Order: sequence, then structure tokens, then C-alpha cells
Amino acid sequence: MTRETDFSRLAHTWEELAKRMDEKGDHTTPAKLRQLAEKTKRAELNIAFCGHFSAGKSTMINTLLGVNLLPSNPIPTSANVVKIRGGEKAARVYTTNSGVLTFDPDTEMEKLKQFAVDGDTVETVEVSYPGTLLDEQSSLLDTPGIDSTDAAHKIATESALHLADVVIYMMDYNHVQAEENFNFTKTLKDRGKPVYLVVNMIDKHIDFELDFDSYKESVEEAFATWNIHPDGIFYTSLAEPDHPENQYEEFRGKLLQLIGSREELVEASVKSAAQHLIDEHVNVLKAANAGQRQQWEAKLDDLEAAGLDTKDAAAVHEALRQAESEAAALAERANEARRSMEKELSVLLDNARLTYYSTNEAAQSYLESKKPGFKLGFLFAGKKTEEEKARREEALLADLREKVAGNLDFHFKELLSKQPQLYGIRDEEYHAEVHATAIEITPEFLAAHIKDGAQSREYVMNYCKDVADGIKLEYRRAGLGFIERIVARIEQQAKEQGAEQEARLNVLRELAAVHGKLAELATVEEQTRQELLAILQKGEQVA
Repeated sequence: MTRETDFSRLAHTWEELAKRMDEKGDHTTPAKLRQLAEKTKRAELNIAFCGHFSAGKSTMINTLLGVNLLPSNPIPTSANVVKIRGGEKAARVYTTNSGVLTFDPDTEMEKLKQFAVDGDTVETVEVSYPGTLLDEQSSLLDTPGIDSTDAAHKIATESALHLADVVIYMMDYNHVQAEENFNFTKTLKDRGKPVYLVVNMIDKHIDFELDFDSYKESVEEAFATWNIHPDGIFYTSLAEPDHPENQYEEFRGKLLQLIGSREELVEASVKSAAQHLIDEHVNVLKAANAGQRQQWEAKLDDLEAAGLDTKDAAAVHEALRQAESEAAALAERANEARRSMEKELSVLLDNARLTYYSTNEAAQSYLESKKPGFKLGFLFAGKKTEEEKARREEALLADLREKVAGNLDFHFKELLSKQPQLYGIRDEEYHAEVHATAIEITPEFLAAHIKDGAQSREYVMNYCKDVADGIKLEYRRAGLGFIERIVARIEQQAKEQGAEQEARLNVLRELAAVHGKLAELATVEEQTRQELLAILQKGEQVA
């Protein structure tokens, strides 16, 4: 595959990127990509000269070319980018309203110079001239001074940088350490451009004030302080060609070397420029979304949630998660409390032992007395029988009451008494009622559990079990009543707390929704970036 084919395929990739950007409604960046595609097809090397108005850019370019093609007055001269390349003599002015105008560079340069300073109607000026260090695929770009306050100048400079493969940044000897020099140069380096610094007019140097080596050292240190590491620094004087520190020839040699490395420089440059234009396109999308984004961000300012930075999306989502969890817990609190208390009550009742050997013995005697035909003796048998029945009944009642008091009633009241405080409830009346609870074991209760059947040991044990279960059932009913009273108080608490919690939840949900909208914008922008980078990567791999 030839290098020509490589560049052609890269150019096709830039055109595909431009088409995708057009579809997104960006009508600025695609034009730059199409310019980049045209440049890529020609594998054209552009060396841009940037710097202050007074740095001598135009004079330097004229000197390098060996022909005065650019005005060299110490006034703003290039409101537009002026491109000079090798080839047959021709001068073209690309205007906004009049199309392309042509001039003879030998006889009509004054007219051309007037167009070069007319930033309102002229887009670019191109001059081709034979016999210079340039060929048809190599160009020098003269850009407006970076210290211009004219918006048209800045736009023109930006356009030149977009198409520049190498940047020559020229500075006046006396203005090297101007802050704008550092800012501009750092921008270039951050964009991956090869940057060469030219400190011009070194004939202004007065050696007895500061030796020249110290001056050069101060220049290098100043740029290093800004974390700027240029690809080379040249010190030049066009006014005194024989100046001992003049590096004009070395500088010219570097340009020839760069021109000789045209294809390598162009390939690296256009790939870097395409990636930068993808970033620029995403910024265009962000600008288009700015109004909507500002509306959402203003909404964040309007909403308040105690103890929360509403602009922190992660904090908002965590606060919402926590609040929803608390709301769910609050809503479920009463049911959880009921389940917990009922479980504890069940465990207490299940583990309470109410019948022992003595109970079984008393129950057997009691049951015998309840059998039809039971009587004692012959003399006064009726009275003795009734007294014996009463005695046996009272013996069973006493045994059961003793077992219930020690093994169930005490623990029942202790359990139910402590439940309210576990849920932050204070209720003296409830506490008193729990301790006043009295489950009566009556003769009628004992009689109600007697069943027909032959009296056997198993029958007696089943009777005792039925009586114990009956006693526990009464305690369960009483306990459940107390539990429901606690649950009702918990539900009231939840209702009171829930109103305040719901208000916070509503704010947090609204905040989360706003952050969701902002995230959607960011996601679309990032997806666009990734889609374009994928096209770029695929194009680079094919090429």
C-alpha cells in the first residue's frame, strides 16, 4: 500500500467523521474536518508562524523565502491567514462575498496586501511562488498576531493552528516572558503540536547588563516553570546577520529538515488534529446543551435538603437510597414489631412448663372424683363425697396456680412490660394494666376440659396437657391484646415521622431526577465521543 493510499484513506475517515458531526447538528467542526481531509489527500505540510505583531514574522518569512511576498510594516498586517507554498506563480484571495480573486504576485502584491489585512471579507490568502525552500506540498502560514483584540484575528489564528503540522512561535527579544507567550505555547503543546520558539531581534541585547548565555538560560527556565518543553529554541537577528549569537542559519536548516520529513509530520499531525476536532465537536454539543444544562443546574440550586450538597450526584443518590430504605423500614416497623413480639410471646408460652408429677397426681384424683357414681363411705356418704370432691378440685387448682405463677405469669408480665420501651414508647397506664393482668383458673375451667373416656394414665396426661394449653391460650389472648396496643402506638409514630420523611423523600427524588437528566446529557455527549473515536481508530488501523 502506498503512502498516497494511506493518506487517501485517512482523508476518507475525516470525511466520515464530518458527516457524523453534521448529523448531530454541528455545522462548524465538520468544515474544519473537510479542510483537514483536503490537506490530508495532498499530504500537505503546513508550518505556521505565530507570535506578536512586532515579533517580525512577516520579515522572517520573506527572508526565508528570498522574496518580499508579505508586508513587513510594524503594524497589524495579517488579519487573515496568508499561506505561501512552492509552485507556479499565483496569488488567490478567498473572500466571503466575491468568491476567489486572483493576482499576479510580482506586479499586484500591493493589492494583495490590502486583502491580507481585511479581516471582514477575506477568509484566506494563498500565494504560490517558485524558487524558494518550499515545494508544492509544503507551506508557510503567516497568522495574525496573538495579541490582537480583534475577534476575526483570533478566529483566523485558530484556523491556522487547526491545519498546522508544526508551529514556529516568534517572540520579540524584549517580550519573551509575557504571560500570553506561555499561555499560547502551552495550548499548542497540550494539543500535541511540535513547537519551535524563535527569539527574534537579539541585536537588542546589551551584553554588559547580562551575558547572553545567562539570558538564554533565563528563557529556558521561564518556559520550564510553566511545564513547557519546546522542540527547539532559536535566537535570531535579521537586522544584524553577523551577530555572534544569530542562529538564523540553524533555524533555516531546521525548516528544511522538517520539510524533508513532510509525510511523517503530516501523518502524525492530521491524526492528532482529528482527535482534537472530536473534542471540539463534543464541546459544540455541550454548548448546544448548555441552556438545558443550566436549567437543570438552576433547579439543583432551588432544591434544598438538610445536610446535603445537592450538586453532588453521588451524595444525592446515596441519600435517596438511605431515605427510601428508612421509609421502607418505617412503613414495615409496626409489622416487624408485631412479628417480633408475637414470636417472643410464643417462645415464652411454648417453654413454660405448667404440669409436673404433682400436677398429674392431683389431676388423676380430681378426674376420679368427677366420674359418675363416685362416693365415699356409707354413713353420711353424700356430704363426705362432696367434701372430698371439693378438696380434690382445690388441690388441682392450687397446684396449677402455683405452677402458672412461677413458670408463666411472672415471665409473661416481665416480657410484655419491657416491649414499649424497645420502641421508644412510655405508657404508665399500659405498664400498670400488664401487671394487673389476672388469668383466673376456675373450677369451671377445670371441668370444661374433661372428656368422655376410660380413665387411664394416658387420659390423665392428655387432660393435663389440655388444661395447660387452655391456660396458655388465655395468656396468649391477653398478650396479643397488649401487643396490638403497642403496634397501634408504633403506627402512630410512623405516621408522624412519615410526613416529615416523605417531604425529604420528595425533594431527594426530584434531585435524583435532575441529576438523571444531567447524566443523560453527559452520556449522550460521551457516547458521541466514543463513536467518533471508534471511527477514527478504525480509519487509522486501515491506513
